[in-house]
Amino acid sequence: MLDLNLLRLVVILAKEKNVTRAALKANITQSAFSHALNRIREQLNDEVFVRTRNGMEPTPYAASIIPVITSSLDRLEAATRGAHAFDPLRDAHTFYIGAVDYFEFMFMPVLTARFKQLAPNVRLSVDILSETIKLERIEMGQLDAFIGVDTLQHVPHYYNKHPLISDHFVAIASKDRRDLPSVLTIKNLVTEPQIHLPAVSSGADHIDRWLSAQHLYRPLATVVQSYAVGGRVAVASGYLMCVPYRIARELADMLPLRILELPAGLPTYELNLLTHSLFDHQPALRWLINELKNARIE
Repeated sequence: MLDLNLLRLVVILAKEKNVTRAALKANITQSAFSHALNRIREQLNDEVFVRTRNGMEPTPYAASIIPVITSSLDRLEAATRGAHAFDPLRDAHTFYIGAVDYFEFMFMPVLTARFKQLAPNVRLSVDILSETIKLERIEMGQLDAFIGVDTLQHVPHYYNKHPLISDHFVAIASKDRRDLPSVLTIKNLVTEPQIHLPAVSSGADHIDRWLSAQHLYRPLATVVQSYAVGGRVAVASGYLMCVPYRIARELADMLPLRILELPAGLPTYELNLLTHSLFDHQPALRWLINELKNARIE
């Protein structure tokens, strides 16, 4: 098999038609170029180039393989050049993200409005699946990232974790529930029927863990799969629902709900972006990670 450097010299001489100029183009001496040309002739068992009044011309055999060599070298150079830069203003791209409801509820409106101006051909597709399936799909390259809740799930070391946002828990209740204090007690928390949105698919929850550590539990009247539905159920039923504060504020703007403080000592709600080390060097994904980390969620 010919050395790639020798093949490159064939292409250069075909363009220059002169050994001296070709040697300069290849940044080697004329003697070294002539020596290399003799090696090519020997290995291909063909003269390859012959001197004519128009300069060095390829033989019919050389003329037939030069386009193949040129194309192959161009493809090899492109393949080894590294990942192409990502231009959000011009490039069309769909990012597939596994995420909890908090991300969809709080981040998607902000990101969609921003991308409309900054990246008009970029789309975000949010997938709602169990955490285990989401992580597996990231490793298989089917999802670009997963956005989940910290401390409630095991994350293998080969995933990279990027903190996104921190929030604190409050409760929401129908405005008709005037019997409830503005700051709930633990007694309220363990006696009032509640609507539950699991933070992760296993059902693990910050508040339940906090109560369990005190050998307490709260009565869960119903389970929902989104904050929007939970807010409507709270209005209709009079049940409490514990949610992160930013979610509560949005729901209270849309529905007749009160925001109630919870007892002191509850853990915070930490949202993280998880990417796989196998893929997150890609320019498009690096751009997305930066956008997500810098999203302005009030």
